[in-house]
Amino acid sequence: MPRRGASQRRVASMSTRRTRTPSEVKWLANELSVLAGEMQKIDDRVTMLLEKRTKLEAARESLGRVARLMEMPALPDLVPPVRAFMPLGSRGALRNFIRNELRAACPRPLDTVSLAEKAAERFGLRFATRVEFQRFRNRQVLKTLQKLTDLGEVEGLHERRPGVNIVGVWRLKVDRPSLTDLASMHPDTVDA
Repeated sequence: MPRRGASQRRVASMSTRRTRTPSEVKWLANELSVLAGEMQKIDDRVTMLLEKRTKLEAARESLGRVARLMEMPALPDLVPPVRAFMPLGSRGALRNFIRNELRAACPRPLDTVSLAEKAAERFGLRFATRVEFQRFRNRQVLKTLQKLTDLGEVEGLHERRPGVNIVGVWRLKVDRPSLTDLASMHPDTVDA
């Protein structure tokens, strides 16, 4: 096969010369690509939600079987749907948030009001009145702190007295002896 000469190469390169893509075509191609990517994200989310729905339906069916065993077969049809945990995200979100706030503040304690304010900010909650905020503090934050106390993760440092309304102070429970425990361990205080 004969070698191509310089003039033949120039002619070949001139015939395959690339043209510049107009900017409006580039813009259009970019927009089409972005929209296709957004639609793909939606499709992925729909797939994930359908999988979640399948799991929830299976769990509901299992609970329906339990209701039938308890001789209440109509219960699943009678119970209306509720939107549980929606303002705070997923189940346990507030508990995890409070646990992490106390962990970050450790060894310093935090009071119930400041924890409620931080939680409201974190979850994007807005209250029209101070009473609504207090309701959130008492029904959500305080109940969560009491649950964490019951689990042995948090301790209240405030004195609880019936009829006395004080702001609670809380900290992460630390496995360290108290001053009373330390004093009782001292050899001079131990009875022989």
